[in-house]
Parts: sequence; C-alpha cells; structure tokens
Amino acid sequence: MLAIGLVVYDYLQVKERFPAQTFIGNANVSGLDQAAAYEKLNQLELSAVYSPLITFEADGLAFSFSPEALGLYIDNQATTNNAFKLTHQDGYLSELKERIERGVIRCPLILGVQESSLVDVVEALAAEVNSTARDASVILYEESGGYHIEPEVPGRMVQVAKTLALFKERLAQGSVVFPLVIEYETPRVTEKMLRAAPPVRRLSAYTTYYGAHDSPNRIHNIKLVASWINGTLLMPGDTFSVADTLGEITPERGFKEAYVIVQGVLTPLLGGGSCQIATTLYNAVQLSDLKILQRKSHSMYFNIYPLGRDAGVYPGQLDFKFENDTAFPILIKAVATNRRLSFRVYGTPNGKSVKFSYPVVYMLTENGYVPSTVKAVLAADAPFKTVVVRTVSDASGKELKTETITSFYKLYGEKTNVPIARPEPR
Repeated sequence: MLAIGLVVYDYLQVKERFPAQTFIGNANVSGLDQAAAYEKLNQLELSAVYSPLITFEADGLAFSFSPEALGLYIDNQATTNNAFKLTHQDGYLSELKERIERGVIRCPLILGVQESSLVDVVEALAAEVNSTARDASVILYEESGGYHIEPEVPGRMVQVAKTLALFKERLAQGSVVFPLVIEYETPRVTEKMLRAAPPVRRLSAYTTYYGAHDSPNRIHNIKLVASWINGTLLMPGDTFSVADTLGEITPERGFKEAYVIVQGVLTPLLGGGSCQIATTLYNAVQLSDLKILQRKSHSMYFNIYPLGRDAGVYPGQLDFKFENDTAFPILIKAVATNRRLSFRVYGTPNGKSVKFSYPVVYMLTENGYVPSTVKAVLAADAPFKTVVVRTVSDASGKELKTETITSFYKLYGEKTNVPIARPEPR
C-alpha cells in the first residue's frame, strides 16, 4: 500500500510538472510546471544553460567563442513545450520505468542563431585560417654544396557557406564543437618532385661588372631586382620573364632613377640598370643551354657587356624570356655586390658544354654591312652589327647544335657624343 501511495503521489506531482531529475540543457527543471520552467530559462544566461564555449576546429587549430558572440539564442517557449512533451508522451507507467532506468532525464535545447553574427565570426576565422599554397623550395648553400628541401604547404580556403550549413546541422544535434569546412589547394611543386632531381649541381655561371661611372642608383636597382630573382625555381616547361619580374616600376617598390636608353637617348628613369640583369642572366642561361624565347640587343653597345651577347629589358618595350626545356628542375641563384652581378644556374648535369665564338663585326656603310673591327666602328661612329656563333657539344665533344646570334647597334655607347637627355641623379 505504501508503494501504491508513493506511485499515486508521484503521478499527481508529474502530471502537470516535470519529473524529478529532469534537465533542459543544463537547467534543472525538476518539479516545475511549464510556465515556471519557461521563466527559469528566460532568467538564465545561454552559456549557463547550453555551454560556456563553442569551438571551431581545423587543421589542429581551435577557436572558442561564447555562444552569445555567435548570435545563438534559445527558443524558450518551443524548448519548454518540447521538453514537457518528451517527458509526458508514453503514459505514466512507461515514463516511470524509463526514469528509474535512466536516472537523469536531459531534454535538448531548441536553439536559433542570428545569421549576421554567425557570418561575421566565420568570415573573421576564414581571414585568419585562409592561406595560399606554398611550393616546396630548395635552400642551397653554395659555399659548401649542401642543401635543404623545404616541403610544400597546401593552401587553405574556408568555405563559409558550407561551414554555416554544417554548423546549423550540428547545432540541432546539440554539438558544441564544429568543424570549419576547408577546401585545400595542392602546391604546384612538391618535395617529392625536388627529391627526385634536386637542382643543386651547377650548370653554368656568368658575371658582369659595373662601369666606372655607374651611379649608386643604378647599382641599387640591380641589387633590388637580383634579390627578387635569387632562389627562383623553374620546373620543366616553366618560363621566366625579366620584364614580368620587374613588374610595375614605381618608387613604392624600391626603384630609383638611373639611365635608360629611350629612342637612342640616355634618359634617367625608374628602374635603370635592369638591362644588366637581363644581359648577365642571358649569358648564364645560354651557357646552360636553356631555350631562349625572347631576346634583343640594346640600341647602343656598352663595353661592360660581352660584345654581341647583351640583352635589353624594359616592361612594355623589351623583354628577356627563356624556358626550362629540360626534364628536371632548375634553380637560379643571384649575387649582386657594389662591383659585380653574378647569376648561377643549378640543375641536373647532362654533360653538355657550350662555347661562344669571337664576335665578328660588320659596319653599316652606303653599300650595306661590310666586315670591320671595333676600332673602325669607333672611329667612324657608324652603326654596326655583330655575329656570334654558339656551339653546344655533348660529353664526348660531339657537336650537337650551333646557333647564330646577330645583334644590331646604332652607336657605341662609350663615346662622348652619346646623347644624354639630362644628368643622372646621384
């Protein structure tokens, strides 16, 4: 009779109230009717009822926020109604049995979210997590011959819309940890590629020296551009353009004014000196027998360059461009000091050797180009051309191919009658 009395008492207690040990989220609503439970939820902070922190995770990173910061809120009325329904839907005896077996009854929260607050947080996380893919690279210690291959790093892009959709789906399931949906970008150059054929054996090197009257501005520009080229890695089929490397020639990018040939006149312009970059690199590339795609000589010849083997460059006008037409990676190293500029090309040796013939000079006369000498050209102040033959041989000395390099010059640039627009800044 005592047991029956207890059961009857319990039935009367839970008929319009929540059973003992009933929680909505983390809020204990035992013995409360729906109105009291609703009021209690209204009075409690969301972080106390749901979770003090909500966490986003990605690639070992974790970012935690209060639920309020994400714009979350409880639909208190719907939550209370749903909780009461869950605890009063199977008949008293079935519910009593379930309570005895389960002990504690936990009813879920029905949560909503202010879209704008959630979007702001996810977009802020995207700005922090997003990264561009970084190719594997080679760090070469030229003095010792040692090297280190830095592995690639995939690029990351948070997919904001997919992250929001997954968040809402997991939120309805009561989760407090949510993944950031990330799309990965595979780097173009991988460590595996470089390990297979590390570009650490010197194929060629070439050095040019500055002129006695070169300005500090010109040397500054050469050092600047050389620093951008140093460490350039070219995979098979890649092309390299000096003009593209120069990009927009502005003071903001560090360029200073130095002499540039403009319509046959030496004129101080931003980026002057870049032609020594093109010429030095052209010769290093020729010695390593890479494919030349674009090259043109200066309109004036300056004796700091090898006769007939110079290369001009100025974005929008001239360019020196070449291709890695080998089956292996190529690494370009550059060193610019206060006296000289050097380029070295590293890759996988193929046994080839390259030689240049002595330049043959032809002076322009009324009868066309005739064989001449540099001395005669200087004395006559006449336009001239040069012909240089480049010969490529295999390891046994067998000739593989020859190339005729023809260059045209309007003037020998070292003479005192060279037209100058205005003095060069110093």
